[in-house]
Amino acid sequence: MMKRFVVVFAIVLLSTVKVMCQIPYYAGTVGDGKMYGYSSVKFRPGQNHQETYTTFQYGVGDHFATGIDLYTGPDCAYWGALVRYGRNISKWFNVGAEVTPSFNLNDSFKFSYLTSALYLNGVLSADGNLFWCSNTWWGVYKGADNTFQTTNILAIPFTSKTVGPLHRWLEQSIRGSLTRTPTSPQAFMYRRETGTFISGETIS
Repeated sequence: MMKRFVVVFAIVLLSTVKVMCQIPYYAGTVGDGKMYGYSSVKFRPGQNHQETYTTFQYGVGDHFATGIDLYTGPDCAYWGALVRYGRNISKWFNVGAEVTPSFNLNDSFKFSYLTSALYLNGVLSADGNLFWCSNTWWGVYKGADNTFQTTNILAIPFTSKTVGPLHRWLEQSIRGSLTRTPTSPQAFMYRRETGTFISGETIS
């Protein structure tokens, strides 16, 4: 058990130096009357840089959800109120959308930006082990450039003798704004069957 912990910790420590991968969002909502919570911490060793994201969402019917989120960075904090829609059309293709206005907690709770998102995902094999996910975000900012980001992920299953069953996530992102040239970093990360993401590392 200790050996596994050391290996996983080393992978996380080494990989976060290079890139902070995007955790994928799926199309479906949590379900009627159910609560969903998610929290993440991203950091870069050797730098005074840490980001946190936390969200709680409550299902209203089978396809809608509403909730709140909180994002903090080295010198910022934003609170958002979100509305989300998702439909699982089939195991091969699902679609969802989300709208979140966010407010600056460091500036008298003033409106700061509006995020709109499109979530797509599905499987590529009958057993569901090979699957894909695509997330696109548009950000409309008050007093700053509007932004966009699209992330496409292909998940490939394999087994590690040390850690156990994993998925290798091949990730391609395109990020930019109206005034910046889009960038296209590539990365991969590993995901345990429990849902825990344990690694991220640049390819290119």
